[in-house]
Amino acid sequence: MPPEPGPYGISLPPSSLHTTLHSGIHPAHQRAVERVTHEQACLAGTMPINSLHEFISLLEADGELSRIAVPADPVLEIAAITNRVCKQPGGGSALLFEQPGGTPFPLAVNLFGSEKRVCHALNIADTSELTARLAALLDGIAGLDLPSLDRQIADLPEFARFTPHAAAEPDPALIPVNPPDLTRFPFLQGWPGDGAAEGHPRYITLPQVVTTDPDGGTPNCGVYRVQLRGEREVAIQWKTGSGAARHAELYRHAGKPMPVAIVLGGVPATLFSAMFPLPGDLDELTFAGFLRGIPLATAPCHTVSLQVPLGAEVVIEGYVEPGDMVMEGPFGNHTGFYAAAAPAARLRVTAISHRPDAIIPATIVGPPPMEDCWMSQAWERLLLAFLQRLMPEIADIHFPMEWVFHGSAIISLEKPQPGMVRNISGQLWDLPWFRSARLLLFVAADRKPLTLSHAAWRSINLTDTINDIVYDTTGRLAVDATGSRTSRPEVRVSDEIAAMVTRRWKEYELA
Repeated sequence: MPPEPGPYGISLPPSSLHTTLHSGIHPAHQRAVERVTHEQACLAGTMPINSLHEFISLLEADGELSRIAVPADPVLEIAAITNRVCKQPGGGSALLFEQPGGTPFPLAVNLFGSEKRVCHALNIADTSELTARLAALLDGIAGLDLPSLDRQIADLPEFARFTPHAAAEPDPALIPVNPPDLTRFPFLQGWPGDGAAEGHPRYITLPQVVTTDPDGGTPNCGVYRVQLRGEREVAIQWKTGSGAARHAELYRHAGKPMPVAIVLGGVPATLFSAMFPLPGDLDELTFAGFLRGIPLATAPCHTVSLQVPLGAEVVIEGYVEPGDMVMEGPFGNHTGFYAAAAPAARLRVTAISHRPDAIIPATIVGPPPMEDCWMSQAWERLLLAFLQRLMPEIADIHFPMEWVFHGSAIISLEKPQPGMVRNISGQLWDLPWFRSARLLLFVAADRKPLTLSHAAWRSINLTDTINDIVYDTTGRLAVDATGSRTSRPEVRVSDEIAAMVTRRWKEYELA
């Protein structure tokens, strides 16, 4: 009987895997064995992941990936499928669509949509490891000062050793698209109303946007909303105060076009670092190296003066001219409602390159639970390390998925004393991470578990509404009492797409 095909399509007798290493194995088989060995090391948590392909192979070997072999439309259908899977217990499985919309590129979604997959991505056994690692790093700072925390961290030798290693030539694994054409890729439309303002409904939903200041300093890598506007044009919605927005303002004052690179895929830790609201101008690429325990490698772009991480699936290059804005949106976001259309920077594309076997990473955001809720758990554990250095009374923090993780939190305090909640809530509202928090719910550290259901039960039964509730009185924050009558439309799958997905569910071969 012939041997069963291995996970990479190469037939190797199970009993001969070790002996073939020493018996003149064919180079292709040798590479397969090396990949299997690397995969086993990643599963064991002893080796960081270097590319999206490695991560997907790891998930498949661990039973965390479902392949959808039948064609699926990037316009609404894939999003509707993903939304149903994300709502399954534990976040459902990662999904690899092998035929998205007739393009030659497979598309992967929900890759990080479970606690287990988040840990795989960051090469850790448990997210609590992140708290311990960052706390140990912060211990090297004698007098922690929030306004200069980015510089204090950057100056630590234990952090600086993770500065990326820059190559002299562009990534040789990427091939150019001539002429550049974004419509070749299966970028998604998530919700029916997306992009309705100017008729551009499709988005790049996991972009790592790389920028620097006009002198080439303070590099930034952030995840921003990127709307497809044709073959060689996108709109990028970077928020006021973000690293890219600060760079854009500097270029506008200088009257110069701003170079921008958009990276898809690569080392998973880079995506997490780009999503985290790190303090100040702390370099996300160096922080990604810190997260994975090994520095990244970067390479120059072809048409813009920027360094991007090696190992990407796709790199998009271009320029934003000063003041060149277009209307982007509406966009169905993580709150479960549409964010209103707003001006966004127009990027004119100068080059696109990709791996020959590129897989397009994507995500869907909407009513929780969704993939981003699981990813936020990594930030929750890192934020705890920051908070405990600033306010040692804080024992733990929890972002309930139902509260859309970055808006509100449950916070446990060690040995609460009279006035402690009022004092700490004021300090938290002064921090950039909590300035928009609508509700901070405090509990005693000895009251477990730290979950929304447990905290809700205790708060509704034990809270003294006169003495136990502290309201913000600065005028910065306001809770809209008419929230139940909001005019913002709610995101929902259209009836037609929902019916089609239900009709085809057996074809997708999903649980």
